[in-house]
Amino acid sequence: MSSLEARGLEDQDFFKMDGKDDRQDTVESMALAWASNSPVNGVQNIIRSSSRIRAIFWTLLLFGCLGIMIEQCAEVIGKYYSYPVDTKLSFTHEKKVKFPAVTICNVNPIKKSMLARAGTDIKALLGPAPSENEDAGIVGTSAPGGSATAQVPAPSAGTASSATPTPSAGAPSGPSVASGTTAPSTGAPAGPAPSAAPGTTAPPGSPPPMGRKKRAVTDTTSTTAASATAASNTTNSTSSGSPRSKVPGQKNARFQFREQFGHLWANLDPETRIDVGHDLDTMIISCTYNGQVCSADNFTSFNNHVFGNCFTFNSGWDSTQTIATSSQPGPLYGLSIEMYIEQDEYIGDLTESAGVRVQIHPQNIMSFPEDQGFNIPPAFLTSIALKRLEITRQPHPYPSKCVNFTREQAKERSVFSSVYNVDYSVTSCLKSCYQYYVIKDCKCGDPSYPFELKYEAFQNLSGSVNATNLKPCSNETQEECVEDIKLQFSRDELSCDCPLSCTDIEYKGGSSFANWPSQQYEQSLYQTLGAEGTHLNNIIFGGGGKAAAPSENLLKLEVYFDELNLQKVSEFESYDVFSLLADLGGQVGLWVGLSVIALFEVVELLMDVLKLAFYKCVAISKSKKRPHSRQIKVNPVRRASKHIINTSTLSDDLKKPLGYDNTYSTN
Repeated sequence: MSSLEARGLEDQDFFKMDGKDDRQDTVESMALAWASNSPVNGVQNIIRSSSRIRAIFWTLLLFGCLGIMIEQCAEVIGKYYSYPVDTKLSFTHEKKVKFPAVTICNVNPIKKSMLARAGTDIKALLGPAPSENEDAGIVGTSAPGGSATAQVPAPSAGTASSATPTPSAGAPSGPSVASGTTAPSTGAPAGPAPSAAPGTTAPPGSPPPMGRKKRAVTDTTSTTAASATAASNTTNSTSSGSPRSKVPGQKNARFQFREQFGHLWANLDPETRIDVGHDLDTMIISCTYNGQVCSADNFTSFNNHVFGNCFTFNSGWDSTQTIATSSQPGPLYGLSIEMYIEQDEYIGDLTESAGVRVQIHPQNIMSFPEDQGFNIPPAFLTSIALKRLEITRQPHPYPSKCVNFTREQAKERSVFSSVYNVDYSVTSCLKSCYQYYVIKDCKCGDPSYPFELKYEAFQNLSGSVNATNLKPCSNETQEECVEDIKLQFSRDELSCDCPLSCTDIEYKGGSSFANWPSQQYEQSLYQTLGAEGTHLNNIIFGGGGKAAAPSENLLKLEVYFDELNLQKVSEFESYDVFSLLADLGGQVGLWVGLSVIALFEVVELLMDVLKLAFYKCVAISKSKKRPHSRQIKVNPVRRASKHIINTSTLSDDLKKPLGYDNTYSTN
């Protein structure tokens, strides 16, 4: 080839790839070459089909398989992004296991002898009417100086008037007593007589009953006129109306009575609520843990809006106290408590049952015995055999969407974390969320839970609610607003962001009961009780005029591990990236016969197409940049031409290789 031909074809050689002819450097030629050797069998069958019908058949089959493959691959990818989890249950043996926190509350929130200190509204709702003693047939005698003495029962039903006593509007209702039967007076169950005569109330500032620690308490005044009126109305409806009425849609009279008491009780200041409730020093007869003596100092107290004073053993709230652990199973190495429940201080219409409320929960968690606890009765030994269960969840984006909150982060979602310095829990978060909307929409606080704006959970409401005017909800409008919030809460219509904790600890177990004390142990127990305190000595040996039966006031609770095996429930990722790739490969291989190597062949084809497109773009760009003045049109020389060109007279730029004629034209 001459030098002129080589120069003219220089640019064309630049675009050739891999030594292929320029006629093959098209997308169509590349696709045909790839299809002839395609790893996808359907493509090869289309290319080599001898008739159009076969080509159409293989084309339809190929696209049908491709559609199914795409659908299946989409399902596989969707499964991966749903983040499924599996649950694993395992059992391990521990040499030492943390003992749970045990919360104990007397089911009676307020002592009858302390009604005078609870305020006029509660006294009007729960206290006996002035003439109730006379109507009930109980006569009180006075010693010199006006001091009350022992009560003298009225004549029996055969000689007494058969008229049934009618309590006044301020007295709580109770079941009617038929003539000829014997029953305790309203508000006082059968049992030891209280220190003061029934129907009388100690004046403000009077000393507490014998055996109870004295506390400096400021008398509370009545709440609002509306509350007092509501209390009277509720009591009247409870006394006059039948508690067993079954009118559809109507609130039960006893429910209204308890609801009204709960409102008045929650409106009391915390110091008064603590003072008028049962005291742990009085309730505990004996306490041992792991064979060692424990006392009220090992308990942490708080006040509950339903049960009053509650006490938690091994709470973990106090960092100075060591968390108790168990290294051996069995009741001898657990918590054992003998208790005196002071049933003579119960208020009949308020407390229908007798005993204590118990909740077993992890350390540093707020206790809500009204929701999660259980009752244990007097006259029984109740044994609770436990197993410790640890639950571990996967965080976001997995379905549980759990979060591990720090103590400071927990305060932003739970007001109880701020008040009691406890960890986050879903229950405390939900109750705080309910209170948040009560404050926001009703411009008052539900007195059942803390509602001060100084707590982190409510601080963002300071701009819309005046902290100085924020009071407990009391008037009718506010009560209707609170009821509406409760309804929305029950329907899950409130925006409460209360995720699960990624790590939870639960205690599962069974309970068993036995009569306690036994007949042989009863006398020994009485001697022990007589030495424990004056209040017990008077009750057991008749200091109040009547000795108490163990079935009325005494109970025993045992909490222990039946084995030191730890149960673990763990969530783990069930569908990872490798599972996704395996399923995708299976679907692609099944429907179109592709493998990983075959996919790289497709990648190679795409790279060749992109390479060709790039080179074409470069060629077009170069042709546009070439100057027009330098372009020379050369007519090829006819082969029959005999002219000889003298190139010596041409400039160097116009000199061309031989083989062309002497006709030149310049633009």
